[in-house]
Amino acid sequence: MVNAVVHDIVKLSPGAVIELGRHASGQGQPWVVDSLAASPWVVVRRASPVEDAHLAVGVRGRYRHQRWGTEVPFSECLTVVPPSDLVERTASRDLPVFRALALLRSAPLPDDWGPGGSVGAELASGHPEATPTSDLDLVIRIDSVPDQSTARRMQGTLDRVSEQTGVEIDALVETPEGGVNLQELANGVDTAIVRTADGPVPLADLRSWR
Repeated sequence: MVNAVVHDIVKLSPGAVIELGRHASGQGQPWVVDSLAASPWVVVRRASPVEDAHLAVGVRGRYRHQRWGTEVPFSECLTVVPPSDLVERTASRDLPVFRALALLRSAPLPDDWGPGGSVGAELASGHPEATPTSDLDLVIRIDSVPDQSTARRMQGTLDRVSEQTGVEIDALVETPEGGVNLQELANGVDTAIVRTADGPVPLADLRSWR
């Protein structure tokens, strides 16, 4: 079984690319064919697949509105790259988002973190995905939701790099409970919303269920 979790980037087999292209065209998403032909990489979604031994994934298109969710068999996943494996990779292009990522390499962040979004997609695949105005999406994986003081320290680090580079940096803290926006945690832990496979849940409610 493929060991992949939400935000990991996955390279698909040629057979999966053909099958997904056929399926997407039937759903009125013909752009998927060209997108996967150019870069056969997808991102793991926060969703439960319908079929057994399948992985919920998302396909990125050239434009922001081109996003398509589907699922693929584990057997068709050739490579899995977590965001943390991308931190030290060097992009072939000089864009603000890559300069911001470079500055964060020495920042006091938890050990398991890395880029997601267009930056992660480009560093994993080598295919151009980011633009000169792209935001930097980060994934920070830790064992539990940090308290407000810790969240504020991490957010302060990101804010300083954002000011230096002019790049908007948005971080999602991924825990076993789900994903929480770091800025929300910095603003007030108990008012934050946890993104789960079953939908958004207020953190305060989630804690009351324990």
